[in-house]
Amino acid sequence: MATYEYESLKEKYSSFMKPSIVIRVNDKELTDKKKGFPVGEVEVELTSGYEASVAEFSIFNVYDLIQNEFLYDEVSKYIFLGSKIEIEMGYRDITTLVFIGVITRVNFLYETEGIPCIRVTAMDVKGVMMSGSYDLQLKATNYADAVKEILKRTAYEKLRNSGIIQNITVDDTPDKRNSMGQENDEASDKTIEMVAESDYEFVVKIGKRNNFEFFTECGNVIFRKAKSDTKILMEISPTMPLRNFDISYDITGIVEKVVVRGMDVSKAKVIKAEKKFSNSISQGNKAKAVIKGSQKVYIDSTLSSKEEAETRVESLMENMSYRYGTLRCELIGIPELQPGHFIRMFGLGTGPDNKFYLNRVKHVYDDEGRYHVELEGIGDSAGNEDVFGDIGSISSLF
Repeated sequence: MATYEYESLKEKYSSFMKPSIVIRVNDKELTDKKKGFPVGEVEVELTSGYEASVAEFSIFNVYDLIQNEFLYDEVSKYIFLGSKIEIEMGYRDITTLVFIGVITRVNFLYETEGIPCIRVTAMDVKGVMMSGSYDLQLKATNYADAVKEILKRTAYEKLRNSGIIQNITVDDTPDKRNSMGQENDEASDKTIEMVAESDYEFVVKIGKRNNFEFFTECGNVIFRKAKSDTKILMEISPTMPLRNFDISYDITGIVEKVVVRGMDVSKAKVIKAEKKFSNSISQGNKAKAVIKGSQKVYIDSTLSSKEEAETRVESLMENMSYRYGTLRCELIGIPELQPGHFIRMFGLGTGPDNKFYLNRVKHVYDDEGRYHVELEGIGDSAGNEDVFGDIGSISSLF
């Protein structure tokens, strides 16, 4: 059963009539009807990838056409760089939080065509983590604790105190789980260092090495095994206000076997791990025959154990598998749609019916006051394999 049902959301949001938006800057409501300013052209692009999530919006009625100047004093409390920003979207008086971040850029725009406005850009906590560069040895002896150590720094404690960071969740990485049964003196031999890199670069490097996701969801910082939340967030069908969808399946880059090799220098022994692609990609055997016997071999000089090699090969296989199916879809605005979750497309016919992992969600409130959401997802196997034939590409536009 999906976490959210369309009919329940339709009831909650008054049949999705009369879109509304609430924007707060340092807990002051910019969109307050009596004291605030008109806001439009709102775009909130969320991702479960390593990029930062970004929000942009325009503030209008902030330019004096007689004096030919921006009303800076009146709007200044809403555009301070480094300010906390919260964006809620919904319908009528019911809105739901979709983004928490920090204002990172302000543009004063006066163009030949168009209305003068102030364009505000905000990023999630990863935008803050991108600044600075460090050379230091951490106290942590495993990657999970290293990430926790980074996020306990003073700068991030201040973000927590201000509410920009709501919560931090860091799952155990394989090296921490593998060391649980070791003696303390053995486990403490490992050292972890930052070498001329930002906090962001360091955490992303650890994420890629361990097949972990690093993203934020409404102020909640998440570092976890990729695609570990297997629940279905929502089921999407043509009975909903779908604007368009494009679902494709592609075997380009798919191989039958992935092999990882390294060297244990202390034992002068080759470290090796391999994994076969076993996902369903067609009803018959033609597609599997195309990739039969193919393999990709990766040499990784950083490997020090069989366990690390197995983690690495699992990561490479999963990344390759999820290049197989892709989804692009646009539908009526639903604030509950967030990346980092699975959705199910159904009722679209053989082939398009499938489960996809959302890696990008864009909430758009346009200059005409309309609200829609754009989804991007990935899948690692065919949909209805009982009747789904060989690999193809399916796209449809209503």
